[in-house]
Amino acid sequence: MKNLKKILIIIVTSLILNNVYAADYKIGYVDIAKILNESPAAKAAQKKLEQEFNPRNKQLEGKAKKIKKQKEKLQKESDIMSKDQIESLKRKIMKSERDLQRDANEAQEDFKLRRRDELGKIENKLKEVILTIAESGKYDLILTNADVTYASDKTGINITDKVLKKFNSK
Repeated sequence: MKNLKKILIIIVTSLILNNVYAADYKIGYVDIAKILNESPAAKAAQKKLEQEFNPRNKQLEGKAKKIKKQKEKLQKESDIMSKDQIESLKRKIMKSERDLQRDANEAQEDFKLRRRDELGKIENKLKEVILTIAESGKYDLILTNADVTYASDKTGINITDKVLKKFNSK
């Protein structure tokens, strides 16, 4: 990946430095983040993930509320409880907190994996669209924001809107 970035930087730099040849090249830039934020496909994937993980999140919230109630009970009733009852409740709270933390970490990992799957599908489709535009527009080089430090929106180089429009029409 680092070598690819170095190669792209060298290519872009040589194109800029060789003004005589620069006119012969057609370069485009695509802001992938903008497309992932604005495309209906990405929004639908996000909504799908939210619906899929909403029940699990509510379950975690319920467990957190239960722990909070146990802590409040311990705080309020510790004066009338025996030492054994207090220790037992503290252990129960600690166990519940560990379980909640473990469940929350699992849920977060599962969400990340599912999100990666959904975004991977979108990114594959997006690559196809970019390649189609590159070939039909006779571009010599198309860069994305992952490989570019700066690209002006005012130039003809930024073809994000063109890609977004074609991506949304598929």
